[in-house]
Amino acid sequence: MIYKVYDYLESNKKTISFAESCTGGSLSSSISKIPGASKIFTGSIVSYTKYSKKNILQIKESEINKYSSVSQEITIKMAESVKEKFNTDYSIAITGNAGPTVDFKDTKIGDCFIAILSNNEIFCQKFHFNCSREDFIKAATNSTFQLFFDKIIKQ
Repeated sequence: MIYKVYDYLESNKKTISFAESCTGGSLSSSISKIPGASKIFTGSIVSYTKYSKKNILQIKESEINKYSSVSQEITIKMAESVKEKFNTDYSIAITGNAGPTVDFKDTKIGDCFIAILSNNEIFCQKFHFNCSREDFIKAATNSTFQLFFDKIIKQ
């Protein structure tokens, strides 16, 4: 699926950036392995903690405390911030609980939110992956590129 995303972005002369939390850079690593990735991939921010979401992505601590780091609201804010910072056509943000613990009582291990932002649309979808930490990261990464395909390319 990653190659379909790459081909779409390259053929349409579009760029993308990522704000990654639970995947720890897996999205960035996946796309940067493709020769010519610099044509479409501008950069990413791995905002793994509340600290980096607040200080790098400029998300208000009060919003993180209100919604939790693993929420639709914060995922969308992550996508907005990274899109602005890298000035890209698209941005993707992902946050979730890979386990073994959770930071907020209203979230569960396995919960994951993925947001995709373009210049005129935003999609955010919740997923739940019931698997090991390593498989969670793989599933979240694959689901991210599949969601981009389904919501942006397939339309």
